[in-house]
Amino acid sequence: MEDNMDRDWRFTVNLSGVAAPTGRKALEVPEGYYKVVVSDAYINSERNKDRVIFKLTISEGAYTGSIRTTGMNRPTSEDDNVRFYWRGIAESTGYTATELDAGAIELAPATFTSREAFIHFVPKSEGNQWEKVDFLSPVEWTQQAQAFELRSAAAPAGPSGAVLGGNGVGAPIPGTTSKSDVLSKLGIS
Repeated sequence: MEDNMDRDWRFTVNLSGVAAPTGRKALEVPEGYYKVVVSDAYINSERNKDRVIFKLTISEGAYTGSIRTTGMNRPTSEDDNVRFYWRGIAESTGYTATELDAGAIELAPATFTSREAFIHFVPKSEGNQWEKVDFLSPVEWTQQAQAFELRSAAAPAGPSGAVLGGNGVGAPIPGTTSKSDVLSKLGIS
């Protein structure tokens, strides 16, 4: 299957004036804001010749080394809305507005591979059949990550200020009260 990967793709696109969107696992990675390295970018010509697949390796924190996969279709016209997402990955990997607003630019695997990027990741769930990866500029990523941490820290409090639930990955936080403990104390099973 590896022989069918086209790593020599390239196209020309004008990202000038386009605003980036904001917004197979070794480990289950929870929703969060992660720094990643773009470890691969290819087209699988047996599946979709217009979709570039990106392999992203988490580069910091508890999930370092975990790989997430996402993809984006190549733009088919000068007004194709997919250009927003290409602007997003370009900003996320460190390209400046000056570089991106210069007119038509060529994008290829070397444009992104081995570069650090900043993502918001949402795992697939009951109501969400696919993982979601949003590429963010470093500044936007920092702001959203801080707001996300504040929201997470403001979890509902139970008796004596104990946090209900756990640490977000299924295990109770030591010294806190779990939901089942609270229900048991209230005589509800």
